[in-house]
Amino acid sequence: MSKLQDALLEQYNRLEEYNLLGDSDYISARTDGGMLIVGPSREVKFVAYGKGEGEDALHLAIYADTDAAAIVHAHPGYVSAVSKAGATIPAVLDDMAQIVGPTCRTVAADNRKVVKELKGRNSCLIKGDGAVTTGRTLDEAFTCMLVLQKASICYVGGSVLGGCTVINGIEARLMRFVYKKKYSKINTENKKAEEGNA
Repeated sequence: MSKLQDALLEQYNRLEEYNLLGDSDYISARTDGGMLIVGPSREVKFVAYGKGEGEDALHLAIYADTDAAAIVHAHPGYVSAVSKAGATIPAVLDDMAQIVGPTCRTVAADNRKVVKELKGRNSCLIKGDGAVTTGRTLDEAFTCMLVLQKASICYVGGSVLGGCTVINGIEARLMRFVYKKKYSKINTENKKAEEGNA
């Protein structure tokens, strides 16, 4: 498990490096019987299914009802601003359509609502509480948060200047399908092995 612990800490430090670290951010990875999670203390801990409270309970609920292998719950500046406003970010960038999805909606800060929104998606904004992104690897969950912050910057900036050009919903879904089925497949297998989550 030490390889996975190292990968968790590396991704947590990347949040800081890419200026995505906000208040009380957490990254976790699914393991047999539960998850490993790291937060502001930078101590990696194991939490078994059915044992968590607070942030742990959110991550465990997501693992229980989705196919996510990794979760990032973070509060980067623009993502937090959009989540406080309760807005939905449409696909304003091609990499958002591919990695995040055709939209990223805001849901109430309720574990059941977050889990429901993440079924068939890998991101959602939480009203007043940043965003959750998931992935098949830690790197994919991190990248999703990075792209979501980039899309949030474009969405907020575009709103101030009169609006954004949004990618057509069908095109956005097609971009995501091609990305998931073709481009990310090999990278996912390589990252799983690197992270010790193969």
